[in-house]
Amino acid sequence: MTSTQDITFVLTSCGRFDLLVETISSFLAFNTAPIARYVIVEDSGDASVRDVLTSLDARLELIFNEERRGQIESIDRAYSSVSTPYIFHCEDDWRFFRSGFVEESLLLLQSFANISAVLCRRAWQNAVHDRFTRSVGVSLLGGVEFRQPALDVDESWGGYSFNPGLRRVADYRRIGSFAACGHEMEVSRWFKRQGMGVASLEQPACETTGLRRHVHDSFAPESWNTLIRSRPPVKVQAPDSRNAPCPCGSGARYKHCHGAVG
Repeated sequence: MTSTQDITFVLTSCGRFDLLVETISSFLAFNTAPIARYVIVEDSGDASVRDVLTSLDARLELIFNEERRGQIESIDRAYSSVSTPYIFHCEDDWRFFRSGFVEESLLLLQSFANISAVLCRRAWQNAVHDRFTRSVGVSLLGGVEFRQPALDVDESWGGYSFNPGLRRVADYRRIGSFAACGHEMEVSRWFKRQGMGVASLEQPACETTGLRRHVHDSFAPESWNTLIRSRPPVKVQAPDSRNAPCPCGSGARYKHCHGAVG
């Protein structure tokens, strides 16, 4: 079995430094797997990210885009620097809350060649993710509960994802360049054509914190920005107070999210 020391942590960031600090801090607090390198690629052009990273108690390597390149080219730039067999991919707007998820993900990747990435986000924050993830029952391997949806559940999604999760560097080498393939949806379709798809840990390890803090990516299709900006398309039960946080997990008050009138 490959050692967990053969993992590089790669995180894409774009100027949301308060969220970035929480993401890295919570990962460091809960992760129990040895990580060979921590690579942060910053696409905002804001050099103050160096001060932000220096304030954190970790050896963090910075790849800094002097001019914005967009999410996909930033990921390519970071991944091209990786020599370990595995990458734990992350973005700058997540909060981790339990341990053991990297080791569990590694077990699945080493056991199933048709898994492209093992995701660990919680449910009820993204309706598309929930739809294909919950389309299949829970499987069990070595004490790890997970779901592995069929590839035909969704026309585009389910083949790959840039949500937090472990993936193989060899699979990235096969595709050659994410940017040459397209955006995240096209990358997902590419993996589906190879007969590969994502798996999801049944016991989540993180939740998104940036649902109302979207950064416009001028290098992505406009339809993508519209999708990300929209509030989570899920049904929620109204809280006792309209001033309470929305149950969808957006971080906004209910009255400004799913409780908005009109």
